[in-house]
Amino acid sequence: MWNETPEQAHKRRIAIILVGAIAFAAKLLLALKTYGTNDVYTYERFALWSRYFGAELYKIAPDLNHPPSMLHILSGLLWMSEHTHLPFHFWIRFPGILADVGSLWLVCRILGPRLAERSVFIAILFIAIAPTHILISGFHGNTDPIMIFFVMAAVWLAGYRDKPAAGGVAFGIALCIKVAPVILVPVLFLSLTGVRKRVAFFLATAALTVFAWSPYIFQEPAAVIHQVFGYKSSYGLWGFSWLFRELANAWPASQWINYEFSRFGSALVVTAIVALSVWMNRLEKKPPLYTQVGMVFLLFFTMTSGFAVQYLAWLTPWVAELGALPVALFIVTGSVFLLVVYNYWNLGMPWYLAIAYPWSSHQYFQVLCWISVLLLTFGAWQGIRSGRAFSFPSLRIPLVVRLSAAAVAIAVFLVYPAIVHMKRDWMGRQPVYDVDEVLFTQADESHNLASALLQRGRTAEAYAVENQANRMDAHAQQVADGLSRLQPARLALRTPEDYVDMSEREYNAGEYEQCVRDATESLKLRPGMPAAWYNISLCNAQLDNWDAAVAAATEALRIEPESDVVRENLEWTIGQKQLAAAAYRR
Repeated sequence: MWNETPEQAHKRRIAIILVGAIAFAAKLLLALKTYGTNDVYTYERFALWSRYFGAELYKIAPDLNHPPSMLHILSGLLWMSEHTHLPFHFWIRFPGILADVGSLWLVCRILGPRLAERSVFIAILFIAIAPTHILISGFHGNTDPIMIFFVMAAVWLAGYRDKPAAGGVAFGIALCIKVAPVILVPVLFLSLTGVRKRVAFFLATAALTVFAWSPYIFQEPAAVIHQVFGYKSSYGLWGFSWLFRELANAWPASQWINYEFSRFGSALVVTAIVALSVWMNRLEKKPPLYTQVGMVFLLFFTMTSGFAVQYLAWLTPWVAELGALPVALFIVTGSVFLLVVYNYWNLGMPWYLAIAYPWSSHQYFQVLCWISVLLLTFGAWQGIRSGRAFSFPSLRIPLVVRLSAAAVAIAVFLVYPAIVHMKRDWMGRQPVYDVDEVLFTQADESHNLASALLQRGRTAEAYAVENQANRMDAHAQQVADGLSRLQPARLALRTPEDYVDMSEREYNAGEYEQCVRDATESLKLRPGMPAAWYNISLCNAQLDNWDAAVAAATEALRIEPESDVVRENLEWTIGQKQLAAAAYRR
């Protein structure tokens, strides 16, 4: 038992509040001053299009993988942006910023007396100020922090307040944000003791979910289920999927390992989670629910074949009890990883709009972050197995020496490489993707909406939307002209997307050599751009440069292995190369 005076407890609470307030202010500033990633205008598109198509949107938009309840939420956020002076890109991030505050409060409530432990207290301070959450909640523009808050609320209510029905409602709300929490169903089911609690929890979850998913789930059930539960995150960007893909590239004989893991990796993770849940709940000393859920998330991050950077928000609130050192390692490596990736997507500071691409040239930082997750997983597993809080061995070295060594290691292995990568990615424009880029994209989406309406015979609505899109185009051009007057260098600079668009036009015009040159220029700015490699492959094929065409097609598939178009292009290119070789021999 850890005892502290009321005055000490008060000082700890004040410290956590102050640190959390600093993080809250930083997130709010980012949400007000930046647009975020291109996830933001994807959400805005879903909100706008759902007004016209409702449940049919699940048949129209192949990238709509969110639960139907999110269409209600996004419509509400769009309404807020139309009736306040704050834009949609602020409102999509503000709930996540508030959710982080709630998650921090719940962590403190769940751990309770353990806050008196120095290591746990420092770990919570790290979580409160975590740059990972500042970047995800304040900048990225996704809903993961909200989902995690309601998962924590479910754990708190069901596992610590003996309110299974209320916990089930909270868990149902989490499933209304994203369906990822379904991985927790085994551990929640097994940890709740007694039929009454299980029925109350899952009945409340089911009732809330069906209500919130209505009416869309009843109007287009097959389309909704296919889109929501058929979604797969990007493969080959994290952990074992990255390792197996790199192994396959270096040693082609091992390609089958990568192939099988890409096919069955998700099933393997689910099987491991079920086995882990059964094992934890059969232990003589059954771990608390917070510990069990944290262990499931750690196992998921250790083994998952699919990944996106905002998923790091799932893990942070669940690791506080492991102590300061492993939590600090995860937050530092994760923060630097996110920093270089977001900077790459922005093409340097200052940031406004980040366009997401595979971070194939920044995998060093992903590896360090994954290693920190492996250490957390090992520590959590050891603690559960032994039935007591696990702590990494402490060296009998003076604190000053340890801190100095840690600072040097961070500088050498994280800070210096990050500076090198960020300088390389900087284009020297302030910023590269500015307000005009967002406005032109929004206008394009309105043009697309008008076309979709016209295809369905809704002529009057299509013309109204098209007129609005034309006004948006004109406004975007005015903004672009104003920015060009302030920054004349904008007129001469080309983004990676500009070079890819130019190469596509040149391919269509039969200017294949110039197409290759412009696509190559795109890769100098953004090495992980699969569209550029794809264009290089197509143009070299037209020039009968079959070795170069196959090499480019192979690289495009390495970056984007889930793309059927890219895979088919590689197969076609290899086939054409073989035919050309056979014709030459004859």
